[in-house]
Amino acid sequence: MGSRISRTRRLGLTTLVILLMAMAAGACTSQRPDNQLLVWTSLGGEIELKAQNRIIAAFEKDNPGVKVQLVPKSGQFTGDATALIAAVRGKTPPNVYIIDRFTTAQQASVGLFENLQPRVDADGENLTDKYLPFAAGEASYNGDLYALPFDTDARGLLYNKTVLRDAGVDPAVLDPSNGPPTIDELLEIGKKIDQKDKRGNYTRMGIIPWDGQAFHATWALINHAEWFDDKTCEVTFTSPGWEKSMNDFATWSKELGYRRVQTFLATYRPPNQPPQQSPFYTGKIGMAIDGNWSLQSIRDYAPKLDYGVTYLPVPKEGDPPMSWAGGFALTMPKGAPNQELTWKFMKFMAGEQGQRLYIEGQSKLPTWKSLLDDQELTKNQGIFPSMLKDTLSRPALPVGAQVSDAMDAAQSGVLLGEITPDEALQQVQNRVGPQMKQFCPFTLSEPKG
Repeated sequence: MGSRISRTRRLGLTTLVILLMAMAAGACTSQRPDNQLLVWTSLGGEIELKAQNRIIAAFEKDNPGVKVQLVPKSGQFTGDATALIAAVRGKTPPNVYIIDRFTTAQQASVGLFENLQPRVDADGENLTDKYLPFAAGEASYNGDLYALPFDTDARGLLYNKTVLRDAGVDPAVLDPSNGPPTIDELLEIGKKIDQKDKRGNYTRMGIIPWDGQAFHATWALINHAEWFDDKTCEVTFTSPGWEKSMNDFATWSKELGYRRVQTFLATYRPPNQPPQQSPFYTGKIGMAIDGNWSLQSIRDYAPKLDYGVTYLPVPKEGDPPMSWAGGFALTMPKGAPNQELTWKFMKFMAGEQGQRLYIEGQSKLPTWKSLLDDQELTKNQGIFPSMLKDTLSRPALPVGAQVSDAMDAAQSGVLLGEITPDEALQQVQNRVGPQMKQFCPFTLSEPKG
């Protein structure tokens, strides 16, 4: 009991320190001149920051006298709004906050962002229609645009051709020209690749269907799971698509042997392993569900790898190809100063010119529709750009982070055999359902033009 109280106190003190630091940082912004903008960004990688600063330099050149300051601002977890809450409540928000687009609805629902829809309507430029539909939807709350989509990604199936050939499988069966493989076909190929030693421990695996991007959200979207019912304003995590996904986890865990698989991963992908020793690169894993960002890693760490990329698996033969995407977006925090200049900057950064400057030289994909037609811009992205025409995103629910956390726990419990799929999903429903009710009435309607 004492240690639990101690942890609670430490968490409370940590939160207080974060709030005080955020308020102190924000206090500097209250005296910000009208020609200066402060941008907080969750895109804090070295390459990402350089790309964002290129956009800022171009904007400053087009707007003499304007100065834009970029400050990395990442939370302790996805959707962590501690610093933003402190800044908004203290009336010292930044002009722009670049966030994980998936969290837009959640943070908009508690009043942390300005509604951008009136500005979109006043401009009369049909701005929303210039973005990929899934990205605009994810950047919306109750049908209004609360963020401008920035970059995006896509997910597919990567396969090591050398491993397939060694297992007697012709890599041509996974060529994207043949359309997406079915889930059953994928698993059958995986079995042909699997190898074990005399003690029954894996020395090579075809695919680990819960590893990396092969997690609950991916399988739910593949299985056309329903997340929310507009008519009843209720989450629907006991619906057939979710049941199929969790039952598959239970089946795969038993058939593959969950603990043996985890031992395999601990052996061939230990913590702090050098990236060039990835088991996919070294031939220990034949296939993996991953994203377009992995192509840059292959170029950097395994340039001679003989590999291919195809679509995510589908439930039955003849189903159309699909993928799903995430990404980031620009928001205007509630009470941001100098909103006209802020809006001008947001449209520049998240528009055609800004996204072009950001995408060049990175494993990123644009959300600005017309840029997808620029083959030179996306030449290093393989078939991923074409996937964006059939791409989904996780529904923009104001309880998105809670859904993710609850489903993580459900997936883990099912894989470990600690809970049945039905029990796991009912727990998610019971945990998230009441939280969602406080936002009703709510709809997942398409964003306005």
